Amino acid sequence: MTEKGRPELFLDEYREAFERFDVAAIAACFAFPLHVTGDAIDVTIVSVPTLEAWLPQLERIVGAYRMLRVASADARDLRVVSVTSRIAQATSNWHLLDVQGEVIYDFHASYTLADIGAGLRITAIAHDEGPRLLAAVARRQAASRIA
Repeated sequence: MTEKGRPELFLDEYREAFERFDVAAIAACFAFPLHVTGDAIDVTIVSVPTLEAWLPQLERIVGAYRMLRVASADARDLRVVSVTSRIAQATSNWHLLDVQGEVIYDFHASYTLADIGAGLRITAIAHDEGPRLLAAVARRQAASRIA
C-alpha cells in the first residue's frame, strides 16, 4: 500500500461497524469470493462465493456480540505489511471489551486487504475466534442461568 495509514483507517472503520452492530456496513468491507481459514478443533478453509452467502455468518457474529454486550474492540499489536501498491496483509490481536472496558475475550486475525477499484476490501481472513466466541457465549449463558 503506498498510502501510509490507509489499511489502519480501513480496519478502524471495520471495527466501528462491528461496534455499531451494523451488518450492512460490515458486509461492505468484504470482496467475494472471500477465503476464510479458521483454527478450532480442526483447521477449516471456506470459500464464501457471495455476499448473500456471507450475511448469515455476519448476523450470527453480531448477534453473539450483542448477547455478550460487546461495547468496543481494541486492535492490539496491529501490524500491516504492504505487499504491493494495492495489496496489504494486516494482523491483529483483537480484544473485545464490555462497557467497563473489561476484556470479554480476545482473538487473533489476519486479513488480506486489496484495493479492487472501490477502495480497500477484505479478500481473505485467517483467525482463531471461533472457539473463543463459543466459550464466551457458554460462560454468558451459564451466568444467566445462575442469576
